[in-house]
Amino acid sequence: MFHMDFMSLSVINRSLELSKGFESMVRSDLFLCAAPLLRLQLDNLLRYSALWIVEKPDEVCQQALAGTPIRKLKDRSGKKMTDAHLVAVLSKDIEWIKPVYEKTCGYVHLSESHFHKTLLSAENGKVSFGIGDKSKPVPPESYEEAVAAYNAVTTELLTYAQGWLETKSGYASSNT
Repeated sequence: MFHMDFMSLSVINRSLELSKGFESMVRSDLFLCAAPLLRLQLDNLLRYSALWIVEKPDEVCQQALAGTPIRKLKDRSGKKMTDAHLVAVLSKDIEWIKPVYEKTCGYVHLSESHFHKTLLSAENGKVSFGIGDKSKPVPPESYEEAVAAYNAVTTELLTYAQGWLETKSGYASSNT
């Protein structure tokens, strides 16, 4: 068993729980709760994919599992694996990563995204706000876009997990 196995299982478990939560929030029409879960799923992809740009993935897993944040560790070129760096690396092959990352960060941190959901109108010097059930409804296209992005992130994540299984299978084959 490798440290990479523990990391992989942790990522898959987190992904499954996030997916259940995301589906529940979308079905409950709670976009402001669903969007940050998309960002967390993207976090899974960023950090898991980081293991493919380091010299010794199993050692990086060991450090991460011991509590060292991945952003403090370095890739094989000596760069710290911050979100910005991981987004830049993944964006070379997956062009939609950067815009999805930027947009979903706006839902994790209090931002204009939250303000626009609350503001109903601003006309003739009067401002109207809605809170809870009275807030501005999110257009169906926004939900469709979020679900498509969630599925794309999850598919990429599973591609990396499959890559690990194939790599590990190769280790077993070479030792027999």
